[in-house]
Amino acid sequence: MIAVATELADAHGINGLTLRAVARRAGQPLAAAQHAFGSRDRLVAALVQHLLAHRPTSPRRESPVERLARLAEQEWQVYQAHPWLVGVLASTRPPLVPAVLDLAGASIEALVMLGLSPATALRRYLALNAYIQGMALLLQAEQREAAASVATYRSWWAEEIRRLDRTGSRRQHPWLGEVTAGTPPEAFDVDVAFRDGLHRVLTGLTDDTRGG
Repeated sequence: MIAVATELADAHGINGLTLRAVARRAGQPLAAAQHAFGSRDRLVAALVQHLLAHRPTSPRRESPVERLARLAEQEWQVYQAHPWLVGVLASTRPPLVPAVLDLAGASIEALVMLGLSPATALRRYLALNAYIQGMALLLQAEQREAAASVATYRSWWAEEIRRLDRTGSRRQHPWLGEVTAGTPPEAFDVDVAFRDGLHRVLTGLTDDTRGG
């Protein structure tokens, strides 16, 4: 049923996921889903565990910063495959399943290895996680916009450029003219933006731990 629940969430988002919907798609009675999960919250927690638990093992030789980058990339890849997941985890009260605790623990341990106290490491981890999840919210937003709009990203952007020209905004803000020059992109590449910022975020969060 986990596979069925994942398919439903991927197709319709997490808000429409119910035990009844999972049972119906799986061809099972509602009682079977209730017996397997007990409640919708436990179903969602089981999904989180399933999606985050299967990660590649770490290399034998890996610096703390390399570990942080690897873990961030792995979490990002899960969000790329399942954008709705960030809506579950970007919370002060996420499901604290083993996979979530393992991911947080591995990151905090890496920061402690750099010389930070556990309390400071936790704060730095939360800042890093906020970056990852903030970028993932753009994945979720683009998925939602693409499903709701008949216009492609390129046609939307081209119309916006025309509007900015009519209002004079591109003349008033020179940077707008620079970033909107040329042919509009086919899609908003969140992946490029994520990787461009990740190294800089990691450098900022760990720079004061280097060189004594």
